[in-house]
Amino acid sequence: MMKWILLIVIMAYATPTWAQFDVELGECEQAYSDKAQTQVNKALASFEKKDYKMAKIYANNVLDIDPKSAHGLYLMGEVAMRNKPANVNMAIAYWTQLTDVCPNYRAEVQFFLGVLLLENGNKKKSEEMMRLFLANPERDRAFDKEAEGILEEINLQETLFANPVPFDPKPVTSICTREDEYLAIISPDAEMCFFTRRSKKVDKYSGPAAKTRIVEEFSLAKRNESGTFEEGEALGYPFNESYNEGGPTITANNRELYFTVCKMDKEGRQNCDIYYCFREGSYWGEIENLGEHINRADSWESQPSVSADGRFLYFVSNRPGGIGGLDLYVCSRELNGKWSAPENLGKSINTRKNEKSPFIHSDSQTLYFASDGHATLGGYDIYYSKKQEEAVDYDRPINIGYPINTKADEIGLFVSLDGIKAYFSSNKLRGPGGWDFYSFELHPAARPEQVALVKGTMLDKNQEVVADAKLQIKNLKTKEVQDIAVDQTTGEYAAVVKIKDQESLILKVEKDGTAFTSKMVDIEDEETVGGVVTAELEVAPIEIGKEYRLNDIKFASDSYQLSEKAKLVIDEFILFLGEQPRIKVDIQGHTDNAGNAEDNMTLSKNRAKVVYDYLVSNGITSSRMAWHGFGQTIPIASNSSEKSMAKNRRTVFVITGK
Repeated sequence: MMKWILLIVIMAYATPTWAQFDVELGECEQAYSDKAQTQVNKALASFEKKDYKMAKIYANNVLDIDPKSAHGLYLMGEVAMRNKPANVNMAIAYWTQLTDVCPNYRAEVQFFLGVLLLENGNKKKSEEMMRLFLANPERDRAFDKEAEGILEEINLQETLFANPVPFDPKPVTSICTREDEYLAIISPDAEMCFFTRRSKKVDKYSGPAAKTRIVEEFSLAKRNESGTFEEGEALGYPFNESYNEGGPTITANNRELYFTVCKMDKEGRQNCDIYYCFREGSYWGEIENLGEHINRADSWESQPSVSADGRFLYFVSNRPGGIGGLDLYVCSRELNGKWSAPENLGKSINTRKNEKSPFIHSDSQTLYFASDGHATLGGYDIYYSKKQEEAVDYDRPINIGYPINTKADEIGLFVSLDGIKAYFSSNKLRGPGGWDFYSFELHPAARPEQVALVKGTMLDKNQEVVADAKLQIKNLKTKEVQDIAVDQTTGEYAAVVKIKDQESLILKVEKDGTAFTSKMVDIEDEETVGGVVTAELEVAPIEIGKEYRLNDIKFASDSYQLSEKAKLVIDEFILFLGEQPRIKVDIQGHTDNAGNAEDNMTLSKNRAKVVYDYLVSNGITSSRMAWHGFGQTIPIASNSSEKSMAKNRRTVFVITGK
């Protein structure tokens, strides 16, 4: 493991501080002749002068006198490691002989030999050395954490290699070209993919002899009607102008975009900060710095990840006062809309080394990130950690598994809304270009909590935005209510809701003087794609004689028995009628034209009657209601397709008095 050999070089042998100290001999029950002791002393003097060439000669002389001399074997290992470059194989050979001759010669030899053996792939012997070191009462306890980390890593590797997870990455079609594509993110509704494309372009301002140049462009690909992404193209103004943007993240309503901008500071050093812009209608507003309380002049802030609801922003920083080199931080949205001061995610996530590329899933509980400080297969590994609802800290991170993680660096993974697919960029796989964008099915253990993204528009019959209307998601089991923000320019809305234990959720519009409007949120509905529930809501005023549909009251074929879900919808209608005690309604059933017209008439009457009976049994007086069935006689669509026929199969209420 390269990070452990670097640990030795940095912490011990390559630092000027270490070189100032004398080499410390260990103890062993061996007899030394005067001649051998003289050579040992000369070797020690040479080490003090940093004359490793002469130290090697004197140490060799000791071994010539006695091939099993503990001092001689130890000193030859020191020579091997202090030379530049260090001779790892030579050090392993001499120190292995030393531990055979004199197992407890010096505890630190056990530790360093264990590190070197791990680097050379001898995990079994490395584990043995680390356990001997930790059991040695004479050890330098400053190395305990490293020794424990190596044992944890060995155990992790054995476990992960013995239990590989499914991993079959495929390039994301169309977006992947012969050029390089990387730093990608897909919006929660899977309609847009932002990424960076590096390509060769001709400088059109250079005249007839124009030369090609390498450009990096912040790009966008949209999903087309076939369900696949377009190839995408560079974003227009305000992007790709004076900034070098990349590494984006976007909220569920597709209106807040955060990304990294790197540019030279006044001292000529490159510094990275987090910027943002808001979408206004169909256009993006100006690019703005997130603010000095987040972006510091003396540190890098980059790789943002915003929660789907826009309440939390995660990012990477090497600012002073952290736990390691690169740490993960989080800000929360305050009541005034501003971002709070960043908070370090703490020692459950951050280590003394580096953590980077955070991705907070749309469930706002599952965090994916890369680390070289937690036990890894080598370099950076992808980890995930979950935070229980209302909890402050994240759980102990879990390695996402082999072969997703390898001995190389793995970074930049994110996961789809439904948790089924994971995405990453790589230049190590065989794709259309160098760097390409890949997806694979994520194994169940690493998936986030189940959520749905409810999106659509809330407009009136003239397709105008409805002012002052309240849109809510209600959990019909717990009665918990969540308000949903509606764009006052377009009427668009989007919200992520948790789906737990098949709990039923209903989307409701509340506004004085308007009729009952609702939509059941059903993650298993056949029209739901990737966890996205689309509900176009029409808010209509209460008018006598007008028909209003009771959405989601569905019956089995040739049946008029109310399902449990249908009852939940009617329960909400009961609340509406309770709030509007003067309203009178006629419950009406309609069918499509499939089958016998007489049978359809009977079926529609029975369906209207069963809704009427349920309302009466739950406290709505019969004097306020009537019921009728019209069969296939009043279609509102052509019956030419299954989609249009479904529109005709409906249960409605008509206002008959108010």
